[in-house]
Amino acid sequence: MATTNCNCNPDINNNSTETSSMEAFIKAKQQREDQIDYMFVQRVIQELTQSCALNLPIPASAIPPLIVQAAQFFWANDDRAVEERWYCLPNREFNKCGPNAVAKLPKQIISVFGVYKTTNSFMYDALGDFSLERMIINNSALAAGAGGTLSDVYGTGTGYTLTDVTAALYEVQTYKALFEVPLTFNYNEFSGELVIMGALGCSDLILQTWQRCKIQDLYNDYYFFRYCVCLGLRAMGTIMGTFEFKLPGGVTINASQFADRANEEMATIAEWLKNNQAASYFFNSNSI
Repeated sequence: MATTNCNCNPDINNNSTETSSMEAFIKAKQQREDQIDYMFVQRVIQELTQSCALNLPIPASAIPPLIVQAAQFFWANDDRAVEERWYCLPNREFNKCGPNAVAKLPKQIISVFGVYKTTNSFMYDALGDFSLERMIINNSALAAGAGGTLSDVYGTGTGYTLTDVTAALYEVQTYKALFEVPLTFNYNEFSGELVIMGALGCSDLILQTWQRCKIQDLYNDYYFFRYCVCLGLRAMGTIMGTFEFKLPGGVTINASQFADRANEEMATIAEWLKNNQAASYFFNSNSI
């Protein structure tokens, strides 16, 4: 009598199906990104060779490292190359290192400027939102928390007066100062480690971070493309200017023009980025 083997556990079947679907999605995504990378590399090569009118003295495999170098420059100097993101970091991700709690963050995070507990937190747990403005505009927050009159500018109906909003802001900030004790932390971009130097307990954390845009997103920027071309021109000038030789017919190569063009345009791009970067300080008039 023949026996038939069958898997009667639906959970195993569902898990295997979800795993295969996720693997297919990741593979398709990687293929799309590879195609985008290839097209951008071809754009850079065409610009360097003037649509194949000139020989390319550097190998095509040297172009991707130049693109990565340009991306590192833009991540550090262009505000548009980074974006603000909230991350929830589970408590289980931390490892005790003496009196400190250390967690490894994704490599795309370049800065952490806010760390908040989620356990027993009214600000970041009960409301389900991180926006202070949302809390103030919430009716229940003003009515129950700040005790506002909710009257409009004409004294009738429902609305918000400036006094109500100011009182709500004051009470919220007072509450945060008393109960939302800030955590002392340190994040190093090079090691990717977030160190909590306070009492973490069993709480999960909400992180306010700056993260790098994907390198494929930078391909859409004109100045990023020009910066990649400039790095290629400078590399061409270095290679062709290392040894002096003549082409057939006694024609010589003016290798310095490649480096001069590149340095001039790179200085222009750096100046443009500096002029369009947000100020890291506040200027108060009538003050020393």
